[in-house]
Amino acid sequence: MPRRHFVVFLAGVPLAAGLAACIGGDADPEVMVFADGSPVGDAPDAGAPAPSATVEAVPFSPTAPPSDLDADDLTGFAIPIEEACLPSRDEVMPNAPRAYRNGVHEGVDFYHGDVCTDISLGTPVRAMYRGVVVRADHDYEELTLEDVERLDAKTAEQGDSDPETLDVYRGRQVWVDHGNGIVTRYAHLSGVADGVAPGLDVYAGDVIGAVGESGTPESVTAPGTELHLHAEVRIEDGFLGKDLPPEEVRGLYQRLFEPVA
Repeated sequence: MPRRHFVVFLAGVPLAAGLAACIGGDADPEVMVFADGSPVGDAPDAGAPAPSATVEAVPFSPTAPPSDLDADDLTGFAIPIEEACLPSRDEVMPNAPRAYRNGVHEGVDFYHGDVCTDISLGTPVRAMYRGVVVRADHDYEELTLEDVERLDAKTAEQGDSDPETLDVYRGRQVWVDHGNGIVTRYAHLSGVADGVAPGLDVYAGDVIGAVGESGTPESVTAPGTELHLHAEVRIEDGFLGKDLPPEEVRGLYQRLFEPVA
């Protein structure tokens, strides 16, 4: 098991409440730093010397660590819910049809009652593999009924859901870049762990967020009925299992979560 780095949640606040305090919208992955590598704060500490006039803020974009992952044979990933297993239902696995939007499901849904462990609001969500955080939605804004109606009308008019609409429906998210074109996404979160931000190195098993239902229409129309984790393994512009039949998809994900000997 790779070495774990554990993230500290808001002091004195229970896990679910602490994570819920970290809500937010799409986070801008660009972080500003000075040329010497130190982060740009909102203001200098009182009494601290001002930065030299020659030190300028420059954009910083997180980059993935060196990776030996093989997109054609992914294995050794940690399942994102501790003690969970793959769901038994193919309709919540990747590449399952989504007729209402003329598309397919692109990840694995971990619901209570079908994944070998309890799933509830605030259940910790863990990174699947070592990588660098490239998105963390601390400033997520919850969907409104007007949002749902507008997106439904847009999908009906277009005949499918465009990438922007799909991103909205994934709700609060964390993305981790593992290198070699492989990115994992963790969606519908109720909160993002304190300290998780673009540029942070994480390891398999690190807590990065908590289960919720953000982004689902039910979060507006029937709160509490769609609590689950939607987890995706992206490979370049596609996803693990794209265009494959259910039995092959399940085999790929069983292989994905096999421990490395």
